[in-house]
Amino acid sequence: MKTATTRTLVLTAAGMATVVLIAAVGTSARIPGALNNVHAHERGCSVASLKGTYAFRRTGVNIAQGGPIAQIGIVHFSGDGTRGPARTTRSSNGVIQDWTDQPLIGSYTVDPDCTGSLFGLDGTKGFNIIVLDRGKRMLVLSITPGTISTEEVTRLEAED
Repeated sequence: MKTATTRTLVLTAAGMATVVLIAAVGTSARIPGALNNVHAHERGCSVASLKGTYAFRRTGVNIAQGGPIAQIGIVHFSGDGTRGPARTTRSSNGVIQDWTDQPLIGSYTVDPDCTGSLFGLDGTKGFNIIVLDRGKRMLVLSITPGTISTEEVTRLEAED
């Protein structure tokens, strides 16, 4: 009986050695196409990727204002890193702000990997963005403390 137990332990140890060897080889072997470069620069995004009039829908929570927020609007991206004019309407914790026009609302950056940021008129970074479909769409996340909101943005018309 003792021999059978010893044999089982030896086989288990040998099995474990095989698993460790396969794991070590598997992590160092490269399977073509299996790895994706997260920062793929061949997409070639830039501030010029965002050019035209865009509609947006923002939802989330603004803790500083005391509750849920919802906002829709239209904003213009110039293609040179500036944005505005904008026309928006908003509900902040059930309090409705009717349509409001703003001539210039800030600036933006877009990196070659299609990530970027939106800045207010004072230069404060308020949002991180991902540009999709060569500038036709965008995903936006608020990074302002006390605010949890996301936006979906779609180009209505492009400029030449």
